[in-house]
Amino acid sequence: MDRMNFTQSVTRIRVMEKRLLDSVTIDKLVDAKDMDEVIRILQDTEYAAAISKINDNDTEKTLSYELNKRFKEMQELSPDDRIVNLAKLKYDYHNLKVMLKEYFMNADLSKLYMPIGTVDFEKIKAFFLSSDYKNIPEKFREAINTVIKDYEENKDPQRIDIILDKFYFQDLYNLAAETEVEMIVNYVKDNIDFINILTALRLRKLGKDIQFLSDVLIENGNIDPEEIAIIYIESPDAMVMKFKNSRISKWLKNGLEAYNSSGRISAFEKSMDNHLIDLIKESKSVVFGPEPIFAYLVAKEMEIKVLRIIMVSKLNNISPQAIRERLRELYV
Repeated sequence: MDRMNFTQSVTRIRVMEKRLLDSVTIDKLVDAKDMDEVIRILQDTEYAAAISKINDNDTEKTLSYELNKRFKEMQELSPDDRIVNLAKLKYDYHNLKVMLKEYFMNADLSKLYMPIGTVDFEKIKAFFLSSDYKNIPEKFREAINTVIKDYEENKDPQRIDIILDKFYFQDLYNLAAETEVEMIVNYVKDNIDFINILTALRLRKLGKDIQFLSDVLIENGNIDPEEIAIIYIESPDAMVMKFKNSRISKWLKNGLEAYNSSGRISAFEKSMDNHLIDLIKESKSVVFGPEPIFAYLVAKEMEIKVLRIIMVSKLNNISPQAIRERLRELYV
């Protein structure tokens, strides 16, 4: 990958970064008295076009429109599709989850599909429903077949997510390794480590045994899944000590302490998100290279996650103080 090919892209990204929401705007949104005021504040930002386009007060459609628009812009800007595909890939697997849950549960989940991905998912779904598997890309075909076989044996729809997450992170890691971009590889490996420990916390709450955990842990992180399985029944404090020399030790400690004091998985997830945003800030010093494109997409996704937290909280009359406790760090 020739880093000099990204010169014009980086210049454009630096302009776009200035339009990302800053802490002052977020504070205004958190303190807004209701959703109407939230919308009025956003009309003074780059979300104005999405609000005008949707024009039916459907906040989820507005956020989806904005995210899709930025992905399309990055696709046009990037001289290498792999960089944008790294961020798009999760939506392929999200859509696979929705499709298979619709199939097994005989339900209409069409509102959950995302119009973002590395493939035309309408075609994937059409091939699936017509049993034309040969035209589905091999990696997705293998994932689908694995889920179908498992569901026939276990009849557990929750395992759909577990299986597809393993396929997703393997696919993501392979693509990241192919780019040979250190920041991106570190992002993926750190993400895997956090997800594995998050999975351990969730399964312990559900009373699952070590064998179940071992079956669902994901490879290719910096922390050996076997090490997580060994310490599975120990306390969060023991996990902190066990992994104190890992790359994610600082944020892992913060997350486990927050989880230990609150008992909420979301408290751990917040620390995970904050670490990943902190990691991509390395791209701010990059003059030539793909990192700013990837970082911008991650930053935009996190911005939208923050907006979703604020909007849902406003609809449920949650106090500004409680909202701030849930918010993630931003890129700017």
